[in-house]
Amino acid sequence: MGQDQTKQQIEKGLRLYQSNQTDKALHVWTKVLEKTSDPGGKFRVLGCLITAHSEMGKYKDMLKYALDQIDTAREMEDPDYLTEGYLNLARSNEKLCDFQKTVSYCKTCLNMQGTTVSLQLNGQVCLSMGNAFLGLSIFQKALESYEKALRYAHNNDDKMLE
Repeated sequence: MGQDQTKQQIEKGLRLYQSNQTDKALHVWTKVLEKTSDPGGKFRVLGCLITAHSEMGKYKDMLKYALDQIDTAREMEDPDYLTEGYLNLARSNEKLCDFQKTVSYCKTCLNMQGTTVSLQLNGQVCLSMGNAFLGLSIFQKALESYEKALRYAHNNDDKMLE
């Protein structure tokens, strides 16, 4: 499956997902994942699967797709994709209440060489890290992480993060 067809099928899955046809969307995305030869498309479809499984509460599946996404990002040798992959891995571990791993993966994100996309994700990373510190009952670090996330939100005019 080439780049254009991959993109079309991902969009088809998104339309199905947005119209609450989750099973059909997952089927489309799984087929794309099996057939695509485009690493960028593979990364994107893995992101769709991560989001869908997170929203369904299937956190172990979310974790599996996040690991696949990191492998794909490594193959692509793209720091932006790798940062996003580690953020998804951190979020997966956060959902599974493995807060030590969440903190570790968040720190990995923050220590990566920043590009524009990576810098935009830092607010989300700090939010996830704050949630992990809260889960570990390390309240001062949780507060500091939340404050950093809020600063990133203000600096990037990110209303969703606010």
